[in-house]
Amino acid sequence: MIERRLIMLPCDEGFHDILNGSLPVDFDGSQCVVQRAGSGLLETVSFEAAIEYALGGEYDEIDDDEGEEQK
Repeated sequence: MIERRLIMLPCDEGFHDILNGSLPVDFDGSQCVVQRAGSGLLETVSFEAAIEYALGGEYDEIDDDEGEEQK
């Protein structure tokens, strides 16, 4: 029997693939979309905030988090 649930948890296989398979609901094309370190959730931010995200080190934390999950 296939297990069916209404809620997926971050620890469930495929959670981030499904979650990140579509843009956030508030995205209107004038913002940037970033993946937050720790949660892995996509978030719409301004262009300036996206630059800070990339240059401020949070983007690098995403790679670190994924490397730890694979170990």
